[in-house]
Amino acid sequence: MDTENLKLEIIDALREVYDPEIPINVYDLGLIYDIKVKENGFIHITMSLTSPTCPTAEYIQEMITSAVSAVQGVSEVEIELTFEPRWTPDRVSDDAKEELGLGSSDSDKKATMDPAITNVFGDSDKESKKENICVKCMVPDTKVPLLKTTFNNKDKLFCMNCMKTF
Repeated sequence: MDTENLKLEIIDALREVYDPEIPINVYDLGLIYDIKVKENGFIHITMSLTSPTCPTAEYIQEMITSAVSAVQGVSEVEIELTFEPRWTPDRVSDDAKEELGLGSSDSDKKATMDPAITNVFGDSDKESKKENICVKCMVPDTKVPLLKTTFNNKDKLFCMNCMKTF
């Protein structure tokens, strides 16, 4: 297999690895900075994380190594973790932004303030109090405004602080 086709297969494999905190695969999230296919199937991946203090850094790297190693023609995978340049939300692909309901560069769709996901507190026999919460940090909309996004045809709410991670 030529190096260009092998690289495309590796990208497909990376699109199956998801950041456990953000519903976007690591490739479309923009964490993969470079993929070098060297002789004899040696693969060097330069990548970053959304934060230098990412609690799932080791897990993400293990999942990437596992996914890429499973590609036919790959003999060894080396991952270089870098924070130069720092990851920013601008690195997220237009397709991923659109899937999250954030629109893309060729779309004028905007996230809207619309409560869609609720968390129910209290006993089902009593009157329940419904509260909209951020799906990532669980802050209620009574404290901060929430933005509605759509992912896999499901509405999700995020606060502005969590949206900055995209």
